[in-house]
Amino acid sequence: MTHIVSTGFNTGIADGDLGRIATRLDHMVEIGCTGAEITAVGLDAVVDCRLIPDRVADLRKIVSTRDLNYSLHAPIAINLMDETHVDIMARAATVSMELAAEIGAGVVVLHPGRVSPQNWVNRQDQLLQFELEQLGPVADRAAELGVQIAYENISPNPRVIAGQETSYSLDPRALADQLARLNHPAVMACLDISHAQQGAGLWGFDMLEACKALGPWVGHIHFSDSTGLPATFPTGSRNEQQFFGVGDMHAPQGFGRVDFAALAASLQLREGTRVVIELKSNFLVHAEQQTLAAAQSFANAVNEALS
Repeated sequence: MTHIVSTGFNTGIADGDLGRIATRLDHMVEIGCTGAEITAVGLDAVVDCRLIPDRVADLRKIVSTRDLNYSLHAPIAINLMDETHVDIMARAATVSMELAAEIGAGVVVLHPGRVSPQNWVNRQDQLLQFELEQLGPVADRAAELGVQIAYENISPNPRVIAGQETSYSLDPRALADQLARLNHPAVMACLDISHAQQGAGLWGFDMLEACKALGPWVGHIHFSDSTGLPATFPTGSRNEQQFFGVGDMHAPQGFGRVDFAALAASLQLREGTRVVIELKSNFLVHAEQQTLAAAQSFANAVNEALS
């Protein structure tokens, strides 16, 4: 079995227009993608953490008629370390698994827990255990449905930079440790390459070594470039962040500083891994095809290194 089995893009947010998803998927097929990641929010297929049957059926028809390997990105706001909103977080995570199963998406990407820095300092062990207690039942439901959870290392987002929250998953090594504690067959890692570069830039660890440590858990990859420089000063927009080269750039390979060749040569990962490209819309306008080619080249290099 090939380690990396598909490459493609995320669909972006539909804003209620499923025709936009259909058009985007047709375009992906046309340019040579073999996979696609559906963004769960904006589909109106889930409201109040409940499936809306007619919308689910319409979405299922769209995805089933395009020959692509599908994953689903659950809402970023899901936080299984949030002790205040336990019920709604669990329901949102669980219904994400159910939506994925309904549309034939084999993987659901979730973001790990985030808390205030002071809470983390005071209660780290308790919070890690709490997250596992929340994640376990969601993982059990995923297993029942034939779906896998891909837990993604996060970026130093504006809330992290502002000192309002933090996450152990900024360091892929810590994410590997948490997945080992859980050790659930339905839970693996999503390695976001750009996020790992940014986490290394913020905390000063070796990005390649951290990715290697996470490698045995990796069954999903988010592919984009960044410099790793945190956005520690005010910027007026994402475009200004890209101009300076700071923050979560979601840029094509070569626009940042990730050493993709070294990563491909050293990364251990699981069979059946999917590569999903995440680019900002301005980069899609002029660098979509070249980034797909770069992601495919990366996938081939990884497969060759592991053959």
